[in-house]
Amino acid sequence: MSATAVRTEAIQSLRRQLLASQRSQTVQQIIPTCLASLDALLPHGGLPAASLIEWISEDAGLNAGSIALKSIMPMFALHGCLAIVDERHDFHAAAARCHGIPLSRMLLIRPAHAVPVHSPNRSRSVRQSSVSHSDALWALEQAARCPGVRVVLTFLEQASSTVMRRLQLAVERSGATVVLIRPASILHEPSFADLRLHVTAAQPSLASITGRRRLKVQLLRSRHGLQHTGHAQLEVDHETGAVHSISELADSKPSTSPAF
Repeated sequence: MSATAVRTEAIQSLRRQLLASQRSQTVQQIIPTCLASLDALLPHGGLPAASLIEWISEDAGLNAGSIALKSIMPMFALHGCLAIVDERHDFHAAAARCHGIPLSRMLLIRPAHAVPVHSPNRSRSVRQSSVSHSDALWALEQAARCPGVRVVLTFLEQASSTVMRRLQLAVERSGATVVLIRPASILHEPSFADLRLHVTAAQPSLASITGRRRLKVQLLRSRHGLQHTGHAQLEVDHETGAVHSISELADSKPSTSPAF
């Protein structure tokens, strides 16, 4: 075979791969969250299945966690369970159940805590903490690769680009959705997620009066390159954790610039 023929065949092969990739992105399933203002903010009106989603919050993930649980509930119309990798040992199953996710569909994974070491030398304690975090990252990736898992949820403070890339590959192969609750301290870091959403308090004074927290959700990044310039407004009940949509979406015209 001549060099020209080899080059032509290589170009055709690359073209077929590109078209296959475009088709797979086009048919990616979008699942509405049933929160009207949030769906109006999200590209294509819902959360993409088989994706990596970051919820960033100022308050150690409490508000973002409630919204994330509510938003993924419709995904459980499909088969598979919710796997929670609970490195902090502070997840309460009732929080998911109040959003309509039954206990029978939950898998709670708790990596062993680092054992405190009372010693002037902190190196041993640091090593144990590092091992505990590594165990949590391993559990997170294994859950994301499991075909019986529909959604994986965890609080993740620090993760290298290698970890994030491995999670991307895991969801592409398994079809699971990975939901990461992350602190605001990582806002300056690049995102590997299909969606990055930022939760902030809209009217803090209302919480002490009504027992409900008024929250604003902004779309910081979309892999699809679509973005709304406004924000979704939601309310979280302090006692029950129930999440309600506030119908208005400020400045909800799609932006012509991609979200990064």
